[in-house]
Amino acid sequence: MSESKQYVVGIDGGGSKTNAVIVGLDGGVLAESQGGPTNLMTVGVKAAVPIIFELIKSCAEKIHTEASTLSSVVIGIAGAGRAAERTEFLNALLIFNQKKKFPLKQVRVETDARIALEAAFAGGPGVVVISGTGSIALYRTEDNKILRAGGWGKILGDEGSGFVIARDALNAIMRQTDGRGEKTILTQKAFDHFGVTSPEDLVAKIMNEHPDIAAFVPKVFEAVAERDRVANAIIVKNANDLADHVRVLVMKSNPRRMLSVALMGGLLESENAYSKLVREKINHSLPQVVVQRPKFPAAFGAAIMALDAFR
Repeated sequence: MSESKQYVVGIDGGGSKTNAVIVGLDGGVLAESQGGPTNLMTVGVKAAVPIIFELIKSCAEKIHTEASTLSSVVIGIAGAGRAAERTEFLNALLIFNQKKKFPLKQVRVETDARIALEAAFAGGPGVVVISGTGSIALYRTEDNKILRAGGWGKILGDEGSGFVIARDALNAIMRQTDGRGEKTILTQKAFDHFGVTSPEDLVAKIMNEHPDIAAFVPKVFEAVAERDRVANAIIVKNANDLADHVRVLVMKSNPRRMLSVALMGGLLESENAYSKLVREKINHSLPQVVVQRPKFPAAFGAAIMALDAFR
């Protein structure tokens, strides 16, 4: 096989969408594809596998190539924090691809945070803070160690994430209902968003139908824009939590020079009141860091890792 006929694929699988890129061995992006959510904790392996398969196949078709030319595929996927989960997903994907007669040679499964770190600094040192449906911070030190804070899932952690912001907002509604908390316009916004008319119906809807809690976050941001004190307190608390992720990582390593911090994930890469607040909290509380934009999108971070096999 000639070198010009070899390609790598990088995939970023998240809670709301999944992005894929196919890249030549010179690092040039040749095509991109986008699909639905593949977070293993929310959609599960069975639903995620066909989405990933279609994205890999779509990338190959866009440049009119075959599976045999895909020398390496790296998939960074949300909800794959443990080795057992990554192995289960990888085995299921390889079996699925064989059945579809689109066999892959070298496939590596990583967490979405790991590929984001690669994308943010192109392999150099720095801290990446990710907030989407979940949250985590990773730090590649100057001596190439990788340190972690957060990312413990919505039950045990994920402070500063979309899920936790929305959960805190719903909790504030329950506190208002009891008379334990301030009145908030979040109550009516939640009724409208979830299609209910009372706190009791809201509880039943969430407990019985398991809707996407994190999808309520835009309504929380609306309430902040409308000067709701409760909503504002919620985003301040969560922004402080994300800044704290960075603080503990800096304390673990005591960097000798200014440290770059990149903000990634759906809540932090878009311009909104929350992303602005997180930047301010990090900048004001940690003078030894500088917040910068990530160098590349997360899917390209996966492609960088795939290209490493050829260096």
